[in-house]
Amino acid sequence: MFFARYFLSLSLPFLALGAKRQSATDTFQLYAYGEGLGGLPVFNAGGDAYVGNPNSFNSSDAAEVIFNPTENAWVGTPNATATNGTAPNWSNVTFSVPGSSSGRVKFLDSNSSNSDYITAGFVFYGSTAMFTGNGELESLWYAEPQADGGAHALYWNTTSEGQIPVTLRRMAPSSPPPSTEV
Repeated sequence: MFFARYFLSLSLPFLALGAKRQSATDTFQLYAYGEGLGGLPVFNAGGDAYVGNPNSFNSSDAAEVIFNPTENAWVGTPNATATNGTAPNWSNVTFSVPGSSSGRVKFLDSNSSNSDYITAGFVFYGSTAMFTGNGELESLWYAEPQADGGAHALYWNTTSEGQIPVTLRRMAPSSPPPSTEV
């Protein structure tokens, strides 16, 4: 018994060698977790960030986002496998939060000239998406239910309209949330 435990404890460091560490350049998706939100995917619709089911918008431009991290900015492209059959009309949009302290989270394209939005400073603390504003880690994500019931608008640092706090993570739920099934 002693030898079995001894050899098992010696082999544990070697088990970690087989684990893949996520690179800072690996693509990822974001999922919102909070009260009543069990891992809803982040999606882009008209340049605004939402969480939930993009098909609830009945628009070919609404699609889940696959992020590619580049120098503290997160650039998004549509998840072609999760669309409603029509390719969205956008790509290479940059995830952004309002610089005026609170408001809607957006996806800015190369034609956007909105200087009120910040596109750099996004990092992960473990699997949790954070923003490094003023040199401090912040997670001030909020979601507001939309009238269609299938989506929530994503906000930064505001609860003025009854938004609920959420955590954005790159870890998908173990099973799809009921509100994202079509």
